[in-house]
Amino acid sequence: MSTPALRAQWVEEADHSVYLEGLTASSEYKANADQYIAGEISADELVKITRSRYGLE
Repeated sequence: MSTPALRAQWVEEADHSVYLEGLTASSEYKANADQYIAGEISADELVKITRSRYGLE
């Protein structure tokens, strides 16, 4: 099981990748990422929510 610190690190790495691509993370994504870090939603749920937001489901 991952810890909040580890989940925060993973989100930070994902944010950095987004930045390197010249993109920005939406405020909606950041709110969902905070839920993931807090353990309120799983990584799978975060991916599903994000993909759905952009019509990728």
